Amino acid sequence: MKNLRILISAFLLVAGIAGSGYSQERAVQAAGSAAPEEAGPAKTDNRLPIHKQEQWQFFLSPYMWIPGANIQTTLRGHTSSIDVPWYDIVPDLFSNAFGVMGRFEAWKGRWGLYLDSYFIYLGGTVSDSGGRRINLGRLPLNRTLVLDGNLKYIVRAGNLDFGGRYLVGTTSLSAEAALPVLSFELLGGGRYNYYNQYLRLGVAASYTGPVLDRFKSKDVISEINRSYVEPFLGVRLGLWLNDKAVVVFRGTVGGFGLFNDNNLDSDLELSFGYRIHKNIYAYLGYRALYEQFNTSELDFSAWLHGPILGAAFVF
Repeated sequence: MKNLRILISAFLLVAGIAGSGYSQERAVQAAGSAAPEEAGPAKTDNRLPIHKQEQWQFFLSPYMWIPGANIQTTLRGHTSSIDVPWYDIVPDLFSNAFGVMGRFEAWKGRWGLYLDSYFIYLGGTVSDSGGRRINLGRLPLNRTLVLDGNLKYIVRAGNLDFGGRYLVGTTSLSAEAALPVLSFELLGGGRYNYYNQYLRLGVAASYTGPVLDRFKSKDVISEINRSYVEPFLGVRLGLWLNDKAVVVFRGTVGGFGLFNDNNLDSDLELSFGYRIHKNIYAYLGYRALYEQFNTSELDFSAWLHGPILGAAFVF
């Protein structure tokens, strides 16, 4: 429980808000002012999304995440590792690595609902070989021993967060201007997780010479397949720098070591968003997903992390 409290405390320091921009709320006409101005064309409402609490707002955010993998698995005392940095994934995009990701949110007032889902696939093969010539002493026979090994790995992972958000409040960071503004939200709900890992280690040995050639091979296969639903809690912070730019922090923790084989996972994201159109925001950042669990036979821990690039359409 001590580790759980430390993780939750650290998690509460990190947060974010889905890619969106903002603009300063316009001043209202002072009470008791002169006669109203002549009617004219309606002005565009370009207030910050967090200030439009009297109306429904919807956010659709497709994005691309390019995660590398640092995975360690211990099965019945045998440990295997996969270490693939995200920049090694880039040349294999849409062949040995691909993914589908997106978010949707609906707000009105301080309350809102959201969905966030992704599915990623990583696969590849690593192989090596070596050999040597063997002299059988006084016999006029030379034989050759060749060893070949290859490791095939496939990682499939996905999740679906479904839950709500609550806007705790906003505060201006300047005594003389409305911007920059800091917003704080609470997140919570359910999380469906899916993970599949397939490893096949093949080893072959050939012993050749003038007579009695020999060849042997063996495959060792390890597979992990898990899917489950768990609760999660989180926070989002938005640092609204001006009417176009925002720095975003988001953090959630699920499982809490209390469900599904002591499962604990965390989803962290830091990003920068910029409004390129009155209803479109582009953003880029870095996302890191951590998961660990253990059973009587298996200990597993993994980091999936890499850059994220996306857009948010507001309507």
